[in-house]
Amino acid sequence: MTDQKVSEWIWHVDALKSTPSVLAGLNKDQELLYRREGIKLISEVGNALNCKPRPTIGVAAVYFHRFYMMHGFQTFARELIALGCLFLAGKVEDFPKKCKDVCAAAHSLYPEIFAKYPNLVDDVMGTERLLLHCLKFDLQVGLPYDALMEYKTMFPDMSRDQITDAVQIAWTFINDSIYTTLSITTEPQMIAIALLHLAFTVKGYQPVQQNMDPCWWSADVSNWPPQSVDKACHLVLDFYAATKEHPILSAKKLTVYGAF
Repeated sequence: MTDQKVSEWIWHVDALKSTPSVLAGLNKDQELLYRREGIKLISEVGNALNCKPRPTIGVAAVYFHRFYMMHGFQTFARELIALGCLFLAGKVEDFPKKCKDVCAAAHSLYPEIFAKYPNLVDDVMGTERLLLHCLKFDLQVGLPYDALMEYKTMFPDMSRDQITDAVQIAWTFINDSIYTTLSITTEPQMIAIALLHLAFTVKGYQPVQQNMDPCWWSADVSNWPPQSVDKACHLVLDFYAATKEHPILSAKKLTVYGAF
């Protein structure tokens, strides 16, 4: 059941096996693809409007993932929810965009997807109201970027070039992690830890001396074992593997499984 929660907006990983969409007939891989396509719409339309991953696009992505833990893709069109999340996040994060501009960018980028909405502005405004109620007007979202910048100062034995390089790579991983379900299964601080750890691993950097605890995050998060960190990293790596040969929305059309 999707009420398997760690906290108000963090679910146990097992809850992803019984989301409303899965219970209504999608399998897990199909639902993950639908999530990625919705996030792609948020990202591309957001970029066209000069929105930044931190905070607007990142916050909109969290809204999107949370919404579909409570409702199914079969009931609510992901293209409308995506635009509604972007529109709402812009307001919340003090980077508001006019609804007509959001809709114009969507029409321009994905004409085939949005051609069936002659009153798209009204549809997005209605979606915003739906989101507000679904999200219980709890619209403040923590993102991993702030924690990442704090961890930047924790490694005195690393050169400035190494830590800057690792943080930049981790920042990119965080940007891309919005396509995964990390934001609804893992606290922002832990996402920052996992993806900085992944950056160290990719570059072959040693963040701590040999006689020190390799779990450099244990002072802040003592109960998070390396296995859990690795699982979080693999969610991002799995996203890269899944989209390498099959880029998201490359045909500018949504994937449809079955008849909704």
